[in-house]
Amino acid sequence: MTSERKRKNTSTRRAILANEIAQAIRLRAFRPGEWLRQIDLEERFQATRFDVRSALDELAVRKTIEHVPNRGYRVAEVDLKTYEEILAARIILERATAEGVVARIDDAAIARLDALAAQFSAAVTTGSRTEQSEINRAFHQFMYSFCGNAVLEEMIWGLRDRGRGSQITVWSSHELLQKSDREHFEMMAALKARDAGRLAALIATHIIKGAPVGPAPIEPG
Repeated sequence: MTSERKRKNTSTRRAILANEIAQAIRLRAFRPGEWLRQIDLEERFQATRFDVRSALDELAVRKTIEHVPNRGYRVAEVDLKTYEEILAARIILERATAEGVVARIDDAAIARLDALAAQFSAAVTTGSRTEQSEINRAFHQFMYSFCGNAVLEEMIWGLRDRGRGSQITVWSSHELLQKSDREHFEMMAALKARDAGRLAALIATHIIKGAPVGPAPIEPG
């Protein structure tokens, strides 16, 4: 195996493991401020010490976790001001996907998004918060994949994952959960109408609805 191929394989393993740890953080398997023990991560994810350390270094760069010299790694804690700034940045970035998505998405992909919206709707009634979160993420991830800008996608998901370091509760009420459900179908209507302006406006509303003035919960979209 060439050195270049070894580097690619190492990079791929690191990225996959980093995403798996980020997903566990997103699903609150690890809470904001919690210390991450490398040996526990090795066992949980069946990974080598080198791959775990590399993945943690990558997550520290993403600001999903933080490295404290001579202590180790812990899940990043995001204060209210930083959280609000993350939301403001997300609005700019996620609105920017609208034109590309409308221009590139085809009927088959719209049908797939419709199916994801329907799955989320069912999960609102009968699913767990984990199921709701994962389906919601799949909906937005699939839609943004048509924006035509891989760097923009990477920035969006880096910010969304970083926002999970706050103590703010996702979907603090069933009403907010139902509102997200309705907005998914409104986004679908905008896509089918090829209305990029309407889609961009809905994305902003979806992110910022109920944004608190003080430390109250909000639903981040």
